[in-house]
Amino acid sequence: MRFNSYDISYMRFALQISSKEQGQVWPNPSVGCVVVSPKDKNLKQLDIIVGTGYTGKNGIPHAEVAALSEAKGKTVGSILYVTLEPCCHFGKTSPCTKEIIKNGISRVVIAMIDPNPLVSGKGIKELEDNGVEVLVGCCEKEAIIQNSGFISRITKNRPFVSLKLAVTKDNFICSSVKGRLKITSQKVDEYIHALRAKYDGLLIGNGTFMKDNPKLNVRLQGYDNHTPCKFILSSTGEIDSGSNLFMGRFDRPLYLIIGNEVTEAKINQLKENNINIIQVESDQQKGLLSLEETLYKIGDIGINKLLIEPGINLFKNLIKENIPDDIYIFKSKTNIGNEGIFIKEFEDLFADSNANFKLSYKREVFDCELIYYKKRVGDN
Repeated sequence: MRFNSYDISYMRFALQISSKEQGQVWPNPSVGCVVVSPKDKNLKQLDIIVGTGYTGKNGIPHAEVAALSEAKGKTVGSILYVTLEPCCHFGKTSPCTKEIIKNGISRVVIAMIDPNPLVSGKGIKELEDNGVEVLVGCCEKEAIIQNSGFISRITKNRPFVSLKLAVTKDNFICSSVKGRLKITSQKVDEYIHALRAKYDGLLIGNGTFMKDNPKLNVRLQGYDNHTPCKFILSSTGEIDSGSNLFMGRFDRPLYLIIGNEVTEAKINQLKENNINIIQVESDQQKGLLSLEETLYKIGDIGINKLLIEPGINLFKNLIKENIPDDIYIFKSKTNIGNEGIFIKEFEDLFADSNANFKLSYKREVFDCELIYYKKRVGDN
């Protein structure tokens, strides 16, 4: 289906504003909506934008409702652009389709069909059955990328998973003789914090937790409320009460992912301390938790996009099990030489010899190089 230049321009605007509360709207997708009043009945020329909206925190309000509310009576005969098919079922809110019909919208342009079986195609049919002209597929590729997390959770029952790592110029993630190795500069750290803010959840392994004592928040001006949910892999369920994550557990939901051998008494103690528990199968001999089950259970919570900041062992297991959907590697311009710990999986990635991931681009980010890999097409 062909779309005119106005359709494409307004849909791109809707895609821009859809990311306004990205990372805060789960389990909902991030949706953007623009309502435009036409100059003439032939819709050849468009006048002004009378309303805009995006999905609010925790999914309320929906983008369409917010845009229609802002339009305030200027909706009759107008065109509505939305990045995802309007919902037609009752959830936290009433159906957006009914609000669109009630407000007299004459034409709806949709970027992509909702993959949720409760909506998929049904929202379009309801609009058409009520005399609304519907066009589907405008900027569809961009919308699919924007909604990659929601699509993954709905169709695969697990979130879209990204890895973020920092490495030295000579491809080392850590030192064999030092404690925590600071690789990136303050400016790059700020860039990484902005990246964190786009995700619903942030996960680390127990090794990173014990070694780095991280806060896992977003320390960036203007992003005070954009810290993701926090997840720690801990097969035994141990957590230091003096750690930053324990002390900050009331700021954002903190989840401890534990093995099936942890006692009920231990679990109750953790819950009493305001720590959420996810229990999964584990290999007791190796002390490894089931990463696949972990992702399914994180998806059950409603997390659409998950950012993992792994240490060596977690990174190796994630690559071995072909779990990441994409990988961000921030490569500094500093060498550490013989102090570094060799990781074959890095060498394979940088040599483009990993069968599951392909280099997408390289670009300069302040004083480091960002190297971005995507899962090869056709892989699960």
